[in-house]
Amino acid sequence: MKEKKVAREERNKEKLANADWAMAEFYATWSPHCQRMKPVVEEFKKLMEGTLEVVEVDVDQETALTDFYTIESTPTFILFRKGEQLWRQSGELTLERLERAVKEFKS
Repeated sequence: MKEKKVAREERNKEKLANADWAMAEFYATWSPHCQRMKPVVEEFKKLMEGTLEVVEVDVDQETALTDFYTIESTPTFILFRKGEQLWRQSGELTLERLERAVKEFKS
């Protein structure tokens, strides 16, 4: 199990550092806010397919990434362009707000 966790964390670290465009969602399985965001994030993934990669990071399983990006609450969303943080917001967001964040930086 630990090896799987390390592999996932390394893969996610690589994606966030190198993807042309990526949106990270730092979440906790026990958080009611994150549970409510789950369908929104799934819909966002479908909408953004081919535009950017959505990377889901479990704060309890991927603690090195959580610490590296100084995640203090869940959910936290961070928009990246080739490893650079362009936008960051915590809390429950609408699908429209997530889309708008991408459009603001990609246009």
